[in-house]
Amino acid sequence: MSLAIGLLLLGSASAAPTHPDPRTVYDALAVQVAAAFDTSRGAFVGRAGVPHESAIELAFLRGSAGEKVWKDQALRSVTWARSFLDTIGGGYYHGRDARGSGDEALGKRTDVNALRMSNLVRAWRASGDDRHQAEAAKVVDFMERVLLDGRGGFVTAQVGDRDLDPEANGVALQAWLRWSASGLDRRRRDFALRSLDRVWETSWQPDLGLVVANSFGEVLRAPRLDDQVEMGRAYVLAYQLCRRKQDRERASLIGNLMIARFTDPEGGFRSEWMPRKHSIRKAPRESRGNARAARFLYELAALTGDTNYRAAADRAWEPFRKGFAKLGLDAADWALAARAAYAPEKPEAPAWANADDDAPPPRPRSVRIKLGRY
Repeated sequence: MSLAIGLLLLGSASAAPTHPDPRTVYDALAVQVAAAFDTSRGAFVGRAGVPHESAIELAFLRGSAGEKVWKDQALRSVTWARSFLDTIGGGYYHGRDARGSGDEALGKRTDVNALRMSNLVRAWRASGDDRHQAEAAKVVDFMERVLLDGRGGFVTAQVGDRDLDPEANGVALQAWLRWSASGLDRRRRDFALRSLDRVWETSWQPDLGLVVANSFGEVLRAPRLDDQVEMGRAYVLAYQLCRRKQDRERASLIGNLMIARFTDPEGGFRSEWMPRKHSIRKAPRESRGNARAARFLYELAALTGDTNYRAAADRAWEPFRKGFAKLGLDAADWALAARAAYAPEKPEAPAWANADDDAPPPRPRSVRIKLGRY
């Protein structure tokens, strides 16, 4: 066992858990991800031959710190992922199995397209190659034509249920906010903000959290950790970029509910939570979900200054430390969480405002129409 991995596992064997330096943890987990790079394909490729989006994001992050090998591997991964792009109808398939005939061929998912569009933007910034920007714009166009709901938000996939899914919308709205900020696109920014409001009005239930509900307000499934995390991160990002007070407040409400409802007494967070008549159903703890939950809570702690969120994020690690030496590419989400513990993303709010932003909307002009005689 390497020294880095040994340091990473500190705390799992002691009676009183300790928390290693997150910088050491970040570097140790990154080593695993680097070792799992698929040299035959020339890309970070996960299970079933699907691009591993978190590993690609991590590679761009380390590449931006001057590590050229990471940057090159990230760019190669984005290029390799083009094999999943529908060059006729637009948008990305999740994997090769979705490119057959029938409904599966139409099931291009919102979260997949949002994640790959975000990595195209990172590729554009890292390389300066405008072809990546042009390809990202094509994905944006596909999402607007096929996946966007004009009332606000996105459907989950090209085919399937039309009810708002908080997880898919959280991923999509993070990408939408970043895209609009990169081009100071106020129209798409405003759609993202309207979507954040609609998801909250449709899906938030104070006793349960964010849920999938139908048009009658009926809850269609148990509240899930992933729903809280992805929408929580979207509200944090929205506050950072647009400075709306309600987005910060909503992110805090989600964080508080996660700690109150999803915390497992033995450590970490359950994947879902639903009260029964006399008990609470005990759901499993999932590694990726806990990694992303920790990342959100570290970001929320940095935003609000509330140390309770950081403490909850620290506790999310404990049940999974023994398995950290065998994560492979899946170490990427934990690496991103470790970095958020000491260097959370803090994007500056763009210069959105101008004289037109705060002005009242113009009054419609009255138009006289002269009708002919019949």
